[in-house]
Amino acid sequence: MFSYSAEDQKRVDDRLDVVWSAVATIDEIIHPCVVTNISTAGALMKLNQNLEEGVQFLLNVESLDEYAASVVWANRPYYGLKLLVGRDLKLKDHADKIGLKSGAMTFSE
Repeated sequence: MFSYSAEDQKRVDDRLDVVWSAVATIDEIIHPCVVTNISTAGALMKLNQNLEEGVQFLLNVESLDEYAASVVWANRPYYGLKLLVGRDLKLKDHADKIGLKSGAMTFSE
């Protein structure tokens, strides 16, 4: 689902809901995760690990690419990410081309 940012939110980009399987490599340890929405500025990730704001790591989105990412806000298990380096940082454009859902994955809570 495509959603517009409310005027009172700090977010400046509109968001697109997705369900993309991914892995986060943090301190050389691989953690399964899910990218749940994207914007032109970053992504929302669900990860059952404790991360602090400012942590940088590699995010490998299944069937897409690997990105260097930084945590800009944390509310476990959800993390707002800024994508720093990657082949195509415009994930929202990619999602529009392939559809909203790809590689669904679930967590045991």
